[in-house]
Amino acid sequence: MKSLDKHSELKNYYSTEKVSKDYLGQRFTSAIGRVLHEKQVAIVNKIISETGAKSILELACGPARLTCDIICADTNCAVDGSPAMLKIAQQRLKEAGKGSIWKLQEADIFELNMERKFDLIYTFRFIRHFKLDDRKKIYGVIRKHLNDGGSLIFDVVNEKVSAPIREKGQETEYNIYDELYERDGFIAEMEAEGWKVERLIPVHPKFNLLYNIQVYIAPRSNRIAYGMMKFIENKFSSDSLEWIAVCK
Repeated sequence: MKSLDKHSELKNYYSTEKVSKDYLGQRFTSAIGRVLHEKQVAIVNKIISETGAKSILELACGPARLTCDIICADTNCAVDGSPAMLKIAQQRLKEAGKGSIWKLQEADIFELNMERKFDLIYTFRFIRHFKLDDRKKIYGVIRKHLNDGGSLIFDVVNEKVSAPIREKGQETEYNIYDELYERDGFIAEMEAEGWKVERLIPVHPKFNLLYNIQVYIAPRSNRIAYGMMKFIENKFSSDSLEWIAVCK
């Protein structure tokens, strides 16, 4: 089956009520999913603190998976093209006591035209789903909404680790395209589009080991599996499944 990789295909897919309700599900409640979520939150919050960002924009916020745990600045905006996702996001932010702090906006990110710029823009599980021509459009939209010296944070899939896993069928449980990168290839793409990659932070190092822990230990004890994975995540950096890119 062909992976979904076009703007219209992805927009329609994520707009369905079923996908919106199921999005958090097992993907981020399993031990390996929790570790991923916590790493992403920690990095975004670290950059916010380091840079002193006063205004934050999240693109493709979905059901506010990350939004609920992100440090709030003076101005906090989150955008998504799916009304179903935003409905869940609004409820989750309200339950987290942040319903009045974050401004949610329904918008097609490819046509985004907000009234202001931001000190920091982040997005996860979004840019990676598009082919190069569409990625270039997204980079342009982000540049248009980012203050001079501002930071862009997003996730990048490591081809060296991910490609063999996908060939074995151990890939994502849904049929969405992911761009896979070699480290130098990613940096070259960003430089060609006028960005400087300041950091590439490894996520899920020693992934084959993490995967085996999820398969063989988590069903018996999710708590033990989570503890083992957190140790590996904090101790190692090689053979990571992904990176978190911090760009200027």
